[in-house]
Amino acid sequence: MKTSPYQVQTDRSHKTPPRAYHLLWLIFVLVSILIARLWSLQIAQGEELAARAEVVRTRLLRVQPPRGAIVDRNGIELAKNRAKFVVTVMPDSIRKQPERIVWLAEQLEIPESELKDAIFSKQINPYVPLIVASGISMKQATILMENRHVMSDIDVNLQPSRVYPYGKLFAHLIGYVGQISQEELKTYTQIDPQEESLISFSEEGMPPIALYDGSDQVGKNGIERQYQHWLHGVPGGERVIVTPLGKRVGTLEEIEPTAGAKLTLTIDKRLQQTAHELLKGRLGALVAIDPRNGEVIASVSQPTFDANLFVGRIPAKLWNQLMADPRFPLNNRAIQSAYAPGSIFKPLVALGGLREGVISTQTGTHCGGGLQIGRRYFRCWTRHGGVNFYSSLSQSCDVFYYQTAQKLGPDRLAAISREFGLGARTGIDLPHERSGLVPDIAWKQKSYNQPWYGGETFNFGIGQGYLLTTPLQMAVATAAIANKGHVYRPHLLRKAVDQQGKTLYQVKRETLHDIQAPTAYWDAVIEGMVRTVEGGTAKGSRVPGVRVAGKTGSAEFRKGGKTHSWYVAFAPADNPRVAICVMAEEAGHGGEVAVPIAQKWLQAFFDLEKPKVETARK
Repeated sequence: MKTSPYQVQTDRSHKTPPRAYHLLWLIFVLVSILIARLWSLQIAQGEELAARAEVVRTRLLRVQPPRGAIVDRNGIELAKNRAKFVVTVMPDSIRKQPERIVWLAEQLEIPESELKDAIFSKQINPYVPLIVASGISMKQATILMENRHVMSDIDVNLQPSRVYPYGKLFAHLIGYVGQISQEELKTYTQIDPQEESLISFSEEGMPPIALYDGSDQVGKNGIERQYQHWLHGVPGGERVIVTPLGKRVGTLEEIEPTAGAKLTLTIDKRLQQTAHELLKGRLGALVAIDPRNGEVIASVSQPTFDANLFVGRIPAKLWNQLMADPRFPLNNRAIQSAYAPGSIFKPLVALGGLREGVISTQTGTHCGGGLQIGRRYFRCWTRHGGVNFYSSLSQSCDVFYYQTAQKLGPDRLAAISREFGLGARTGIDLPHERSGLVPDIAWKQKSYNQPWYGGETFNFGIGQGYLLTTPLQMAVATAAIANKGHVYRPHLLRKAVDQQGKTLYQVKRETLHDIQAPTAYWDAVIEGMVRTVEGGTAKGSRVPGVRVAGKTGSAEFRKGGKTHSWYVAFAPADNPRVAICVMAEEAGHGGEVAVPIAQKWLQAFFDLEKPKVETARK
């Protein structure tokens, strides 16, 4: 049979080309990868990715807690919160709209550069509202609210803001609040495990709310800073639904913030105000404490400033004025300035001399107006003639204390000084306390590479030379004389109570150390200080019906200038309830300036005490 020329012959021996198999394997691998990826996305990571998608359409708004109130010992509010118009921006959104920053700066009447610095700061969280202004006017708030529908990244609402009803009166004690710094944020976000309960959680899965955020207001000085952890409170939060453009369209859940604890201080507002008025116009300080427990009843430093100026952001111009003021109003002279104490140091030398046996209550000397040592003549402030132990205090005879210091020597003078707490911080619950200086032979050699000279011992004995003390230290030392040897830590806080009325902290009397000396020696020093008031250099500090013990001091500051005016006292001498120290810079003799100030303050103190005493007797 012939084969047709048009018939196609099939080669049954032909096999599939290798390229076809490669293509099939490639398709298989790609499909497998796709299936694995789908499994990973929908099953393995399904919940996590769903949560991420939820975050894209929701936003967590942190709500700052109201700050705890601060009150005086009688419940008078010294720091509280008041509703103010607060302007907030959403940094991540407004950064993309620089023209809005320019417009907002114009409306708030603040420098554009200042607003940009706040919004572009690296220390803030760009995804939470940032406070850029507080306490704006109703007119400004109205303009901002009218434009809120087209500027969703700018908001204005009423929020609790810090207010100090007695701004100047307590500025150095209460301090003030301000925007949290980057360093503070790092410190405060390192939460102690025992404080984990302070973090807010949502039952429905909202992420934990940070205890601190870059937009927080925190204590910058004083009690506000010292007890920040109690005053801060616990923040709340709100999870809201937003559009892709960030516009809020709904609320999913809320957690109410918890206000901070209320702090009760030992300060009496009435006596603080009296001290403030008595020192007005001078540079100086007045500190009064209870010698029975170390409670600070009043502490004033002049000049002062208005703490309300620092709430929010203080204008740069005003800040520069305060920093350039030669009177240093921001400096708390009660704890941050150290001075030569002058003759108010003599009661400490008298006690040291009695205890070391270099003098007795029978010791006497003759004061001819000074004492020669080597080629130098050390003057006394007047010619006293015959002087005994008691008149050496009441008449403040330098010659008596030149001789006593010479017998004690610098190291024993330093030792008794340190026993009274000089040369070290008292530990008061305020930041930035200064330690002062107590010199001795080793210190002189180390600091100046020089030996100690005899004339320096003379100066040391009358509270001059290298010796430096703060008014608070001298108030504590005076209280230790009043209670015959107990050096208590001074403190401003009495108790901290949370919003449910639970006491978080109750301050107890803390003894730093006891000064060992026979009761007879304490009685002798106290008697000398009583005579100082009754017939000596402090006659102007007598209070009718009250036996006051005191000691004046006039410390040289600079050649040709007036001396610092000092006075320390406690009363009643036989049952002390208050110890006071007054210091006025370059004001003259202690009896001329510091004594009248102390007398008026003590009179006010005992006028307030009379009703208590009469009630107790009944």
